[in-house]
Amino acid sequence: MAAANASARGQRSALLASPLRELSGLFLAVDCREPGCRGERRFAIVELAAFYQDLTLAQTLLRMRCADGCGGPVAAAWLETGQLRNKRAKPRRVALRGPDVRD
Repeated sequence: MAAANASARGQRSALLASPLRELSGLFLAVDCREPGCRGERRFAIVELAAFYQDLTLAQTLLRMRCADGCGGPVAAAWLETGQLRNKRAKPRRVALRGPDVRD
């Protein structure tokens, strides 16, 4: 996984180049950002790895489509940690694609 002290761009590039199987324990939140769709959906990486097999995170994002009927591509995506035991701590979220991406 990406080094903690890498730049935002470097971290994002390393994550996107990672095979899904190396990101187990994390979640992927995606949104097609189309009006009328239900918005953000969250997937366990381990379940995506079972379906997309040896693809990288970037390849997976390119293949994913909205399941709410519009069939649009992923317009925004975030990699998230799972639920934390400490309720005051928020799961960490790394923007991969979309308006939250900052370099």
